[in-house]
Amino acid sequence: MAFFDRAELDGLSALVLGRLGKHAESEAHLHRTLARLRPEYRRNRTYYGLNLALSQLAQGELEQAYATVLPHLPAPGKRMTGRTGNLLEQFGRGLTRTASGSRIAVEWADRHAEGEIHR
Repeated sequence: MAFFDRAELDGLSALVLGRLGKHAESEAHLHRTLARLRPEYRRNRTYYGLNLALSQLAQGELEQAYATVLPHLPAPGKRMTGRTGNLLEQFGRGLTRTASGSRIAVEWADRHAEGEIHR
């Protein structure tokens, strides 16, 4: 456990809180995680950033969730695999479920169709 710094402990707390449906508390922990995370931990930043977007989406903060997820999308021609790819797909399903037909959902679907969003 000694290798876990404060950022990672906040991140783990956020994941548990999210699973328990406490999305506002999870979001607060994720903001702290991202603020404290070392710059060289790019994959962790993407992972926690996608979890933050999911937490915001679960709270109905569509605009904020979309703004949060955009910087974490893969570069054109690149793919997200594993747990980050799963989170990205989960975000897309959640967006469709909660905001079908909204400007954001339509833009997300367009990006997905154009190949900008990969799994």
